[in-house]
Amino acid sequence: MSSAITLYKKICSEEQVKYNHKQELLIFQLDEFLSHKKKNFIFKIFETSNSRKKKCFYIHGGVGVGKTLIMDLFNGIVKNKQRIHFHKFMIEIHDELHSLRSQNKSKEFLIVQLAKKIKEKYRFIFFDEFQVTNIADAMILGHLFNELFKNNVYIILTSNNKPEDLYKDGLQRELFLPFIEIVKENSIIHHLDIETDYRTENLNSRETFFISNSSVSSLKIKDIYEKIIEGHIPKDETISIKKRDFVIRKLANRVAWFQFEQLCGGHIGAEDYLEMIKYTDQIIIENVPTFNNANANMQERFINLIDVLYDNKIQIIISSVREIEKLGSAFYLKDKFQRTVSRLIEMRSK
Repeated sequence: MSSAITLYKKICSEEQVKYNHKQELLIFQLDEFLSHKKKNFIFKIFETSNSRKKKCFYIHGGVGVGKTLIMDLFNGIVKNKQRIHFHKFMIEIHDELHSLRSQNKSKEFLIVQLAKKIKEKYRFIFFDEFQVTNIADAMILGHLFNELFKNNVYIILTSNNKPEDLYKDGLQRELFLPFIEIVKENSIIHHLDIETDYRTENLNSRETFFISNSSVSSLKIKDIYEKIIEGHIPKDETISIKKRDFVIRKLANRVAWFQFEQLCGGHIGAEDYLEMIKYTDQIIIENVPTFNNANANMQERFINLIDVLYDNKIQIIISSVREIEKLGSAFYLKDKFQRTVSRLIEMRSK
C-alpha cells in the first residue's frame, strides 16, 4: 500500500476528513502514475500501454472536492519535485524569460533553454489551481509544456476546469487551442466527480484549534482565512512603535495570519501586541511549538501575547504541534503557563 493511501486512511480514521471512495480511487491512480515514472529506464523501454507514456496527470473537479488535499498527500512523499501555485509559476517564468532575453535569442529558443533549466532541478512539477487568464500566459504555455514533456518533466495539476474549458472566452482563444490539444494528448485526465463541497463543511464547523503536523490543518486554516477576509486582498502592514518596525502579516479585513516565530521569536513584547490589535479583530497563529527551558523566551512572549488577546477579546485560530494541554513548559514558567492554557481552553470553547 502506498504512503499516500496509508496517510489518507489515517486522516479519515482520525476524522480529520470524511472518507470518499472517489478520492481513494484517485489516490490509487495517481500513485500508479507516479510510481511508474520513478522506475528505471530499462523497465520503461518495454512499456506498451498508451497510458504509461503520458507525461501529465490532469485532475479537474468542483470547488472543495479534495483536489488540493490529494496534492498535499503526495507532495510530502515525492522527491525531486516542485510544488507551486500556477500563478506564481507563471510570474517566475516571465521573469526568467526577461532575464534570458539579454542573449538576443528568439522566444522559442529561450523556452527550450528554460525547460532544460527546469529539468536540471525537478523531475515532477505539481501545479495547484491551474487556470489561464491572459493571452501572454496562453502564448507561452504550449511551447513550454511541449519542451517539458520532451525533457521528461512530469506534470501533475489540478483545475476547476476540464481541458476543453481552459481560457474559455479568452481573448484570441484560437491561438490557445493547440496547447489544449497538447495537454489532452499527453495527459491522463481524471474528473474528481464529487458534489459535496468539503470546504463549506469545514467553514460551518466551529473548529479553531488545529494540530500543525496534520496534513489537513493548513487546508482548513486557509479555507477559514479566505472565508473571513471576504475577498479583501491580504498584505503585510508595517507599523512603527517607538521607532521600531513591526510587521502585521497577511492583514486583510482586520484579520492577520502569523507563523508563531513571527510573533514570538524576536525582540517583541506586550507593547507591540497592544499596538497590533488596533488593526485586528482576529488573528491566526500557526505552528506553536512545544515549550521547554531552551525556548523559554519565546514561551514568555507567547504568554504575554495570549494575555493581550484574551483581555481585548481578539478571536484566535491556532495550530500547534500538540494539544494545548500537552505543550510542556520551561521550568520557571510552569505555574504562569497554567493560566495561559486555561485561557486558551476558554477561548477555544467560545
